[in-house]
Amino acid sequence: MTSVAARRLPFAIRCIATLFGLLALLVSPSSLGHSAPAAPSAAAASDAQAKTLAVLALASRYASAGTSDKPRLRDGLLQAAQARLQLLAEMLPDEPAAVLGAVIPASARAGLPAFLADFLEQDVRFSGTLEIVHEDRANGSRFEYALESAHGRYSLHFGGNAPDHLLTGAKVEVTGVQIESMLALAGSNDVQQVAAAPIESTFDEQRTLLILVNFSDAPVQPYTPDDARAVLFGSTSQFYLENSFQQTWLGGDVVGWFTVATTTTVCDTVSIANQAQSAATAAGVDLSSFAHLVYAFPQNYSCGFWGRSSVGGSPSQSWINGDFELGVTAHELGHAMGLWHSHAMECGTGTLGTACTPSEYGDRFDMMGASSFAHYNAFQKERLGWLNRPGSPPITTAQSDGTYIIDSYELASSGPKAIKVLKSVDPTTGNRTWYYVQSRQAIGFDAGLSTNTNVLNGLLIHYATEANGNSSYLVDMTPASGSTTYLDWSDPALGVGQTFTDPQNGTTITTSWVTSTSAAVTIRFQQSGSGSITNLSVSTDRASYTLAQSVTVSATVTTDGAPVAKTAVKFAVKKPNGSIVNGSATTGSNGVAVYKLKLSRKDPVGMYEADATAQSATGKTNFAVQ
Repeated sequence: MTSVAARRLPFAIRCIATLFGLLALLVSPSSLGHSAPAAPSAAAASDAQAKTLAVLALASRYASAGTSDKPRLRDGLLQAAQARLQLLAEMLPDEPAAVLGAVIPASARAGLPAFLADFLEQDVRFSGTLEIVHEDRANGSRFEYALESAHGRYSLHFGGNAPDHLLTGAKVEVTGVQIESMLALAGSNDVQQVAAAPIESTFDEQRTLLILVNFSDAPVQPYTPDDARAVLFGSTSQFYLENSFQQTWLGGDVVGWFTVATTTTVCDTVSIANQAQSAATAAGVDLSSFAHLVYAFPQNYSCGFWGRSSVGGSPSQSWINGDFELGVTAHELGHAMGLWHSHAMECGTGTLGTACTPSEYGDRFDMMGASSFAHYNAFQKERLGWLNRPGSPPITTAQSDGTYIIDSYELASSGPKAIKVLKSVDPTTGNRTWYYVQSRQAIGFDAGLSTNTNVLNGLLIHYATEANGNSSYLVDMTPASGSTTYLDWSDPALGVGQTFTDPQNGTTITTSWVTSTSAAVTIRFQQSGSGSITNLSVSTDRASYTLAQSVTVSATVTTDGAPVAKTAVKFAVKKPNGSIVNGSATTGSNGVAVYKLKLSRKDPVGMYEADATAQSATGKTNFAVQ
């Protein structure tokens, strides 16, 4: 008699084969999500899916086999399951989306033989403490996520966007698929914060311990403890003192050199940290008195990074591999205080648009970007509290038309250091995205700007989203001005007399004049009939769709930054073939109006444009149909 499991498995194989095709679409990240990993390679996805289907096929044969054939089929099934699990474990760190696309659903796993349990992935939900570590590598940037839980320590790997709004030390609940000591997660929604990371002070003396270590197979000392002390408590501390407007500096101690058992044949940063701490403790150091722990060691070529640091943490931990200088210390300790990178948004021949590519280190005028000397930008300093809080210099928020005066950014004065101008409001979260306008001069640590006439005679403009530390982008106000991307980003400032117009809400920003000590910025908002400042932002629930799906278009209407309810919004969706579909909706209490467009199977593929109009405000966005 055929068992229920035997009858169920062939159908499960067909369903999963179809599911693989759907998952290839579902786990593909948006092209504008800078923290999203690349889509899975076709070869990796195909190999993982093939091994999954092979296991299911063998399981089906095993379930329907006679008693005499089962031992032979059992051995083959075990070997296939082991080979599949090994492949998924090897792939997961670099190809999480491909692994997620090959996961056997729990309902199908339930019908597999019990002896396979140790060789199958498991759906889990763990609570614990989140750890986020960043590596600044020669070939780019890499973030690592881990969970310390009662069940053990697990590395976290995301098929979509990772959570870039959290810090090390946050208490979280994680839902994912366990493969050995790793968890595969679809995206940031699979990490739910239960309690925020402890709030660490970013003011006054930052107690920092530098532990110098070398390796058992290379006990060299490339610089002296006094050399390191001069960099950390000299130039780096001065950098923080100037950036914070005399509110923050570094203090502490340097110990070592200590020779640890780890060798240069491996890059085991956990062992380096543990052995460094043990050596310092044995030397009489009280580690609990320090907010930041820094481990510095001679060049270890097994480690592909120059600097590595936790993003936040109590205490934070940072690793310096090789040269010990300001360009790496101020960057890594920026991460340690909770900062993410300062990016740029490359839009080709345009300033902003839908065909833009984020650049991880693209802000060449920020130590958290590609600079080795320059001040943190206004959004980063606002996050640290060094701007726009009681006791710190202010940022002026422009809420009406006018000309606003700002001090040169580096001056230790009490005047405003930047202007904030509303860019958009997220219709789901209500989080606002702001433009930050600042005037930079060759003063103090920004002296390296002395030869850049574009920056000295213009205004740098960034945009960033509140509650998202990884959202800082420099905008190029003179796009395609250089023969290479590098040269093009040498002159991103908005020059005197030039005007930038936001493509969605119509707000204009004009550089009126710039001197060595101050600058004037003229802001003009798109006006409604009542004279109030009305903004409209448009978004869709996804970046791309397939035929027969529904597109949700949301329009957020605000006046003077507040949501506008009961306002009629007209929608127009322009298809690639030129045809237009019109619709309308009314904003709710949150200022959001929603229009749904049902795509037919006969609709054209390509880029669609969604426009919205409310009162005199307009906005638009684009989405793809495949």
